[in-house]
Amino acid sequence: MLTRLMVSLLCVGLLANWAEAGGIVSRGGSQVYRGKWHSQSTGHSGPMRARVTARADGGYSARFTGRFFVIIPFTYRTDLTPVGSGPAGQSLVVHKQLGPLLGSYDMSAQLNPASFTGTFRAAGDTGTVSLRRVR
Repeated sequence: MLTRLMVSLLCVGLLANWAEAGGIVSRGGSQVYRGKWHSQSTGHSGPMRARVTARADGGYSARFTGRFFVIIPFTYRTDLTPVGSGPAGQSLVVHKQLGPLLGSYDMSAQLNPASFTGTFRAAGDTGTVSLRRVR
């Protein structure tokens, strides 16, 4: 149970804010976001930070850091795939296999000029991430 929760919380890091107006971080540029993750399954929550960098292929790379159980740090890197844009901002998704025991991690998120919000599902856990752009 503890291992499953820890992996789920590590995956929460996938949900960071990605870009600025128009949903695009300039190629080679990066944006930093801060906020919180929250597990709807367990009620746990904690701080989260994300640095999102635009790739030449139009996607994004992200490094998420945060804490769970108040003192346990985590970091997670992943690639983010844009799937569309609209009035609410740019839509991003992640799908990642976590191995035979934990299944997969899935995330969908909306990015707008000031913030990033999203939902995640992994290893029996579901939750949200809410981050604000800080630079």
